[in-house]
Amino acid sequence: MTRAPHDWRRTHAVIVAVERYNGSDDLNLDGPVHDAVEMRKWLTGRGVPAENIQLLASPLEHNRAALEAAHPHYRPAERADVRRVFQDELRAIDADWLWVYWAGHGVQTQGGRWSLLYPETRDTDLQGADADSLIDLMRTEHLPWDGVDRVTVIIDACRQALPAGVHELADTPDLLARTAQIRPERPVYWMRACQAGAVAKQRQGTGQFTSALLRQLRAAAAGGAEPDLDRVWQGVVEEFARARDADGGRQRPTVYVSDWNQDVRPVRLGPPAPPLDPEKLRFRETLVLEASGLLGPDPAGPAARVAARLRMEFTEAPPARGTPSVEELVDWALAHEHGIATLLHALDELTPDRRIGARAREACRRLQPQWLTCAEHTELVALLARLDERGREDVVAAAHQQFGPTALPAHDPAALADALEELVPRPHQLPQLLSVVEHFAAFAEGAVATELRTWAQACAVRLGMKEVLLDHRARAADRAERARTAGPAEGRSIQIRLHPSGPGQRRAYEVWSRRGAEVDALAKVDTPAAPEEMRRGIDALLAAHARATETVVEFFVPSTDLELDVHCWPLDAGKPQERSLGTDFPVVVRCAELRQPERRHLWERRWSRVSGATPGDLHWLPGHTHSFAQVRAAMERQETAPGAMTASPARTRSEIFTACLFDGVPVLVWDTGAEPSLDERQLRTLLGSEPLEHLPQRLRKLRLEGDADDGHPGRRLALLWDDPHRPLPEPLDLSAP
Repeated sequence: MTRAPHDWRRTHAVIVAVERYNGSDDLNLDGPVHDAVEMRKWLTGRGVPAENIQLLASPLEHNRAALEAAHPHYRPAERADVRRVFQDELRAIDADWLWVYWAGHGVQTQGGRWSLLYPETRDTDLQGADADSLIDLMRTEHLPWDGVDRVTVIIDACRQALPAGVHELADTPDLLARTAQIRPERPVYWMRACQAGAVAKQRQGTGQFTSALLRQLRAAAAGGAEPDLDRVWQGVVEEFARARDADGGRQRPTVYVSDWNQDVRPVRLGPPAPPLDPEKLRFRETLVLEASGLLGPDPAGPAARVAARLRMEFTEAPPARGTPSVEELVDWALAHEHGIATLLHALDELTPDRRIGARAREACRRLQPQWLTCAEHTELVALLARLDERGREDVVAAAHQQFGPTALPAHDPAALADALEELVPRPHQLPQLLSVVEHFAAFAEGAVATELRTWAQACAVRLGMKEVLLDHRARAADRAERARTAGPAEGRSIQIRLHPSGPGQRRAYEVWSRRGAEVDALAKVDTPAAPEEMRRGIDALLAAHARATETVVEFFVPSTDLELDVHCWPLDAGKPQERSLGTDFPVVVRCAELRQPERRHLWERRWSRVSGATPGDLHWLPGHTHSFAQVRAAMERQETAPGAMTASPARTRSEIFTACLFDGVPVLVWDTGAEPSLDERQLRTLLGSEPLEHLPQRLRKLRLEGDADDGHPGRRLALLWDDPHRPLPEPLDLSAP
C-alpha cells in the first residue's frame, strides 16, 4: 500500500484541544493541550507549513504559556469557532491531505450518539459535536469538491456512557454536516482512542492513545518517508495488546477505513490471530459448511446481505472488495470479539424458517465462547456505565445471590460485562447473565433498570427464550416483593427490647413476633425483672411463638448493653436438655440509640451491600483502631463495606460501637472476650465464605460447636445485625420507672 511521495506543503490540519470546561473543576482535563502541541510538532516536522494548521484550544491556565509558545495565534475551541472552521473555513483550503485531531472529553448521549464536548459544557448541560457527523462532513461541500484527496481523523476522547441522572442532561450533539455527501468516494482513515462504552485513558499528563500513535508515526516517517497508516495502526494495536497483557487494561483503539489508498479496502488491522489448532479448524469447517447450506446454491446475494449486517456492528469494512465468500465471512467474524455470535444472528435473520443447527452452534461455542452479539455487548456496557459504582455493585450482589461468590469488577463497566457473560452458561437454559440482569432489575428502580429489562428481553427473543425469561422475570419480581415485606428466616423473628430500669441487672422488657409486615405484641413486662425471671419469661415466649434454628431473635438494647451475653442465656434451665439461646436460635443485637436521622441514608446504603456480599467483605478493625475518630476514618475509607469485624479488647469496644453506630454500620462482629486472642485471619476463617445473609445462622452453628468445646472461639462471638427496614413497632410507654 505504498503511495507516490507526498508534498507535505499541501497538507492542511485542524487540531482541537479542550481542557477547560465551564462546569466544576471536576470536568477539567489536564493533557489535551500537550497532546495537541505534540501532534502539531510532528506535522510541522514533516514539512506542513504552520499557516496550514488551525489550532483551537480551551487550555487550563498552567498550560496556556506552552500553547502560546507553540502556536501563538491559536483560537478558542468554543462551539461557534468549531462550527465556523468546519462548516465554513475548510471550503477555502488548498490541500491534498487533511488531518483532523480532537482531544478532550467525549460521552455517549441518548441514542448512542458520540458527543465531543465543547468548553461551554456545564455539569448539568453537556454540549458537544457529533463525532459521526464530523466524518460525514468530510464528504460534503464543506470541503473543496476538486481538492483534498484523502482525510485522516484522529479522536482521543472517551466514548463512555453517562451515569444515571446525568444521561438525561446531555444535549443532542451538534450535527456539523447537514448537506448531502457529494464526494462519497473521498478516502477517510478514522482512528479512535477506544471502543463504544469505554474510557480513553491518560498517563502522566498525556493521552495513552495519542502517545502510542505519535510513537508509531515518528517511526513510520523516519527519514522523511510518508507513513503507511496501516503499519502505524498495526503498531498502535500491538502496543495496547501488550499493555492489556501487562496490566489488564480495557482500552481498545478502533479504526474505520473507507476507500483508502486508491479505493482499496485494507484487511482488518490488529494483532495477528493465532493459528487455529486442528480441533478448532474442524469446527471452523463445520461452521462454513452449515453457513453454506443456509445461504443456498447461489450464496452471493445472501452473503452480501449478511456482510451488510456484519458491517453495521464491526468497526471496519469487509476484508475484500465485492461480495465475500462464506469462508471470508466466517474468518471476518472470527477476527472480532463477539463476531461469531453476530454472524449467527445475521444468518438466523436471513433464514428465519431454517434456523442454524445444533452442530453449528456447538462449533461457534468452541471457536469463540461468547454469546452476546457486538451490538448487545456494546449496549450492555453503555447501560452498566450509566449506573454509578454503587449500582454496579448491586449488579454484582445480584450475581452473588444467584450463583454464589465470584470475582466481578464493579469499577469497570466493560470488564463487568465481560465477566458476567463468562458466568458458566447452562445448556438449554436462560443464560446466567440474563438471570442476573432480571434479578437486579427486580430489586432496582429507575430508567437504567427498565432499559436493562428491555435489553435482556431482546437477547432472549434472539435466543428463542422469551417465555423462559418472562417466567424468570415474574419469579424475580415475586422474590423482590416478598423481600420488601419479609426479613431473615422467611420473615420470622422475635423482637425483644430491653430497658435497664432497676437496680443491678433488673430490666423491663417488651416482646413482639414479626413475620414480614405482620407484627404481634406478645408481652410487656414493665416491672423490672431479675435476670433469671426475665430469661424464664423469654424462654416461654420462644417455646410458644418461635421455630428452633429458623426464627431470628433480635435484642434491641442501648449501646451500653451491646456486650450483654444474650446468646448465652439458658433455655430449659435445670432440665436435661438445657442449652443456650444462641445455639437454638440465630441471636443478634440491635441498637438505634446512636443512629442519627440525617445519617440514616448511610445506614441504608451499607445495608444494601449485605445482599450478595460475604463475610470477606467485612472491614477488619485492628486492635489499635479504637478511638471514635480512628474508627470513623477507617470506615469512611471503606464506604462500600457492608460492615466491620474486630477483636479489640473490652476497654476499647465502647468507642468502636459508638463510631460504628453513628457512621451507619449495620453489621459488626466482635469477640466478647476481655482480651481477645483472635487475629484477622482466624476470625475470617471462623466466619467462612457463605453469603453474608447467612451470618446469623453461621454464628448459631459456631456457638453450638462452642457448647461442646469450652475452648472454641466461636462461643465468644457477638453480632450486631441491624436491618434499617425492620424496626421495632412504635414504642409503648412503660408504667414502671
